[in-house]
Amino acid sequence: MPGSLSQILILLVFIIPGFVLMRVKRVAYPTAEASTGSTVLDSLTLSCVVYALASPLLYLSYIYRWPVVRPVLFSILALVILLVVPCALGTLYVRFTKSGRARWLREVLGFPNPDPTAWDYLFRKQRAYWVWLTFKSGKVMAGLFGPNSFASSFPNKQDLYVEKLLRLDENGHVVELVDGSAGALVMMEELERIQFCEIDEVKV
Repeated sequence: MPGSLSQILILLVFIIPGFVLMRVKRVAYPTAEASTGSTVLDSLTLSCVVYALASPLLYLSYIYRWPVVRPVLFSILALVILLVVPCALGTLYVRFTKSGRARWLREVLGFPNPDPTAWDYLFRKQRAYWVWLTFKSGKVMAGLFGPNSFASSFPNKQDLYVEKLLRLDENGHVVELVDGSAGALVMMEELERIQFCEIDEVKV
């Protein structure tokens, strides 16, 4: 463990870029909190990537003595490396993982999908569905999961807000949208299953 203030500052400089990058990734793909040792190791690993990409700028700053000759420029460079570059890399990572090319690459390399659960994978697509909710009691409720609906994400408890409810007949067939419906909030622990239908497959 570092024993002096200078050693602690050096350690922080090597941890901060990777930690910022990791946090940006976790905003899009939440994961369970890791141990402190694992977090530090992951941060150091990602920081190496950041500094490798920023090495040409660091080399220029060393050659032209920016810390002494141009301290303001060097301060801006430090801010860019510590915060801006990690945020940009994290954003690019998130955008790339949502692309078809990333899906193909995962299949080729055998990498797992970054979504932590099937629940997150489905609702991250941000598509509209008609949903049939079958409760453990046997009751069936149907509704619209649309642009004003919401599904929780990992690691929070799974709950679902559907913005409109559908009226069903005694055979479970759709009759119409419920007039004045403001939707319903449902906890996954109360459900046995959820069925999804494409919007154009069910007419109301």
